[in-house]
Amino acid sequence: MLYVTLTDVWFWLAAAVRGGLSMSLSAKDYKKILKIIDIIHSAPDPNTMFRGVCDELKDLIRIYSAVFAPIDPKTRRYYFTGYEVYNNCEASMALYLDHYGSLDPFITCNWYSNANKAGQNTELVPKHVFKKSEFASDFLLPIDIFHILAASLVSQGDKVGTCGFHRHKSENDFGKREKDILDAILPHMATSIRNMRMASETEYGKEPNGIILLAEDGQTLYINDAARQATRGVPPGSIPTPGSSPVFFKNGTRMFRVRTALRKDGGTRMVILEPYPPEHRLGSKLDGFGLSRREKEIAVSVIQGLSNREIAERLFICEQTVKDHLRSIFGKLEIKRRSELPATVLGLRTPE
Repeated sequence: MLYVTLTDVWFWLAAAVRGGLSMSLSAKDYKKILKIIDIIHSAPDPNTMFRGVCDELKDLIRIYSAVFAPIDPKTRRYYFTGYEVYNNCEASMALYLDHYGSLDPFITCNWYSNANKAGQNTELVPKHVFKKSEFASDFLLPIDIFHILAASLVSQGDKVGTCGFHRHKSENDFGKREKDILDAILPHMATSIRNMRMASETEYGKEPNGIILLAEDGQTLYINDAARQATRGVPPGSIPTPGSSPVFFKNGTRMFRVRTALRKDGGTRMVILEPYPPEHRLGSKLDGFGLSRREKEIAVSVIQGLSNREIAERLFICEQTVKDHLRSIFGKLEIKRRSELPATVLGLRTPE
């Protein structure tokens, strides 16, 4: 938990000023922001977290309603389940995801490419133009919404969701203070969502990715077989920690996307090592080569840098079977050696 004192508030204020945030925010605003950050990092799930944030923002920046839509980081598409509607109807969110989202100025003006930064609809499109648009006239105004602040929630290079905060047409528009407040809490929302998602989706011993738990001093508390193979000769505590952008870890011929999350105890860090390129991206690229299911599995493993022995261990087959499948794969892709497989499948060169 985050316990707020007056010293905390002024420390946060000083840090914010050094970081370039607007001086339009008062010490009272920063104290409220600290309270919201506490709610964000102590919530049990993303939906409870979002509702708690909205309860505080209702008075702090006078929002009328709000929506949160989770995004699958792998496909970068909205989930049709798991979204949260605050002080509005479920049907409106379903309509947005099904049709009106493609008309949203935050989409059409590409504002969603900005990570953890609130955008204002009336600054993207002139008010008189926006009022006559299909998005406003057919969707927003019938549910008594006009002014919107929206943002993409991004953590470690992954878009994990989007959120929007609303006011009535009869109310004043959002201003710089409101945007500055949201900009201060959005990175925390994104990090919290990613942490909770990683914790809920990971099962020790069943997860194909490498999993490492590190104590606060960097000591390894847990490491699964996949992570042990990935880090051979490299101390797990030396693996780089992602910031706002993706981070990769290379060991020999193998490359991994690094994802991290702080666990609820606050001192334990979970590190996920995802083989790169990930299997879900390679699957579609292998579809046009006429490979069998087993041949696709072996081709993916080769591209991810595994040796024949490691592939055999992963798939519970003997090395000779791996070699036999590789000969068939080389024939179908019209290549002669293992080193040509990644370039051919990833489109870095065409088969000769």
